[in-house]
Amino acid sequence: MTIIIKNKETLLFDDFKFKCSIGKKGFNKEKKEGDETTPKGLFDLGNIYYRADRVSKPDSKVKKIVIKKNMGWCDDSKSKYYNKIIKIKKNLNIGY
Repeated sequence: MTIIIKNKETLLFDDFKFKCSIGKKGFNKEKKEGDETTPKGLFDLGNIYYRADRVSKPDSKVKKIVIKKNMGWCDDSKSKYYNKIIKIKKNLNIGY
């Protein structure tokens, strides 16, 4: 599979075109959080997270996970849970 970045706004995959964003400083194999670059390399697709109260279950072979009220996402780059699902207190008002 070959993916081509035509310019900083278009990703080409076979006959498909996708809008995309590339870091202000381009690509980097040694990606670090906050360096304004886009990681370069081969990556697996993650899971599909969706709200069952808003959309039906996506039709995909990728693993699907229903978002629940006690689920959160860690965006603290210094945490060992960075970029992972975390449990949050159920009594927080998060708009459900």
